[in-house]
Amino acid sequence: MIELISVVCSLVICVLTPIEVNRIRAGWVNQKFEGDRPRFIAAYRKQLVMLMWLGLGFGALTLILSLLEAEPGERIFKVVAGAIWFAVAGISLISQRRLPVEA
Repeated sequence: MIELISVVCSLVICVLTPIEVNRIRAGWVNQKFEGDRPRFIAAYRKQLVMLMWLGLGFGALTLILSLLEAEPGERIFKVVAGAIWFAVAGISLISQRRLPVEA
């Protein structure tokens, strides 16, 4: 069940991250953020870097764990879940590069 929640959350990250980056590029700043736009972009960039490393880590871990599975369907599910986490890492890297550079 935890693996299913992980897959759903990673798919949500894959969809929402590009949407939020486009909003930030258009000038949006979260109202709850206490600071100016350059600080918000720097904080969001750090968040994307963290998501990139988490995606790489969870993707690699899930692929390694898929080798240990004995059930026939679980192995395929874990490979797909690992691929989705690698997609999170790739989307985070691309989104980080698309953010505007403001000093």
